[in-house]
Amino acid sequence: MRCVHTRASARSAAMTRLSMPIVLLTLAACAPMAPNASSKSDAPPEAGAVEGSPGSGEVQPVPEEQIRVGPGLGEETCNAEAAQSLVGRSASEAVVKQAVAASGAKSVRVIPHDGMVTMDYRGDRLNIQLDEQGKIVAITCG
Repeated sequence: MRCVHTRASARSAAMTRLSMPIVLLTLAACAPMAPNASSKSDAPPEAGAVEGSPGSGEVQPVPEEQIRVGPGLGEETCNAEAAQSLVGRSASEAVVKQAVAASGAKSVRVIPHDGMVTMDYRGDRLNIQLDEQGKIVAITCG
């Protein structure tokens, strides 16, 4: 039996020779590292760190930290119920100011019909939704 050597088979052999080191390096990078006693320090673990090594079953959760809420997120200073009497009225500047004063909100967002708005929630913001004619159809907080 005779072996036929073509350019295609030569390229294939070259690709195999080149791809083998890449495959071996990739597998070596995925292998777990051996524990090294000299790398441990007496310093406490950083916040969010989990003690133990991967796959050892010795995982200890880090204590929960207090969550700090930014301004406007934790404060519920808006009371939309107090401004519901303005639904159906035209959203003039005076009516919007009246709604803000009644609700106690720190800010206001007037949303035109089919207007796009961000989905961020702010407990101190009054949302006034309008119809096609500019009349107030809904007053909410957020």
